[in-house]
Amino acid sequence: MRELAATSEEVRPWLDGLRGAFDEHAALPGGWVRDFDEFTELLDDWDRVLSEAARRGWGIVGLSE
Repeated sequence: MRELAATSEEVRPWLDGLRGAFDEHAALPGGWVRDFDEFTELLDDWDRVLSEAARRGWGIVGLSE
């Protein structure tokens, strides 16, 4: 779990470089993640979940390491 949180911090500087590819291949204007900003917000939320779970020593259901 801690490794995933650390990985998140390592990739953060390169994330904006994916904006064009996301817009071209993954953006769904009517979908649940409509654009790159919503995608990065989702990643930030997930990072908070992983970090808090790691801090507490909890596991995440469906996640294996």
